[in-house]
Amino acid sequence: MDRARDMMQEADLDALYVDAGANQYYLTGFSAYEGGWPVWLSAFVLPLEGEPGFVLSEMHRDIMAHAETAIPVDAVTTYRDGDDPEPLLSGILEDRGLENGRIGIPADAWFGDGELLRSVAPDAEVVSAQELFDRLRMVKDDREIEHLRRANEIAAEAHAAAAEAIEVGRPEYEAAMEITDAMLAAGSDNMGLGGVFRDLRQREFEEGDVVDVDMGPQYEHYATDCARNVFVGEPSAEDRRAYEVCSECLYATMDMVEPGVTAHEVHTFAEEYMIDEGYDQPWKIGHGVGLMGGHEAPQVQQGDETVLEPGMVFVIDPGIFVEGRGQDTPIHIEDPVLVTEDGCENLLDYTHDVVTV
Repeated sequence: MDRARDMMQEADLDALYVDAGANQYYLTGFSAYEGGWPVWLSAFVLPLEGEPGFVLSEMHRDIMAHAETAIPVDAVTTYRDGDDPEPLLSGILEDRGLENGRIGIPADAWFGDGELLRSVAPDAEVVSAQELFDRLRMVKDDREIEHLRRANEIAAEAHAAAAEAIEVGRPEYEAAMEITDAMLAAGSDNMGLGGVFRDLRQREFEEGDVVDVDMGPQYEHYATDCARNVFVGEPSAEDRRAYEVCSECLYATMDMVEPGVTAHEVHTFAEEYMIDEGYDQPWKIGHGVGLMGGHEAPQVQQGDETVLEPGMVFVIDPGIFVEGRGQDTPIHIEDPVLVTEDGCENLLDYTHDVVTV
């Protein structure tokens, strides 16, 4: 919160309004369920000066009582589901002299929260504070990096489990259950499966499948994002080459990552590498990772001029889409890297070898 206030002063903000999600957790040690107003009003207000304010439903207040937070539970203003919380938010703003202030909110805040804020404080100036939140969270401290290391150790075990679980004739959902079980047994605090397992299907694996195993296990709320392909049967020469080029691109891109390089330059390097090898790179080459599994800054894409600093963690994810497979099938390799003082470090210790089952 002290760091946030320093940034607020630079940005000429009188307060931050923070809805449920990663930013709320980052500042307080707790986040209500995501949903936003009018489902729930879960508003944390951090003024430039004075005590913060927190409006939560009674249910969320009771959940918060079991968390380690920076805000005492008895300091939370509560309402019962079905009651109108607008006067409570209005009172918090008035008590802190913010009715006419300049209030920053995350760019991805729920629309209803923004409308409610403008309704209770019509004379306030409500602006995006997304750049502030990005700067606040992009550079990880030692504790955050350690949590991300642990999340990647869990991911390596889950990828190994995927290579054992996928086989011809087995339903996709059964393999997903086995991979998830390995992830949880290794210490993950979520069931972070994506890729082909984003939707749990009865479909059975077939010879020739290219299985996208994309996952994001998390540890102490910090999530990785990483991917490999598992080939059911021997891959075609074309598919094998595409996978090997992704690996080569990833390592080449890691070699050019260092403090002072921009996110735009990282993306452009990788995209041009793939083009030179005859492939279209259809998505941004990477994005930051951290709290709660979402994509966060920096967005490693064209036009993002964020300058890399030691402590930033983002994924490098070169790949292509394979046509004619009847489903969303990318061939790609995705690894998270930590920017160091003189380069970067791959946080995921798992093979880039072609895995066939």
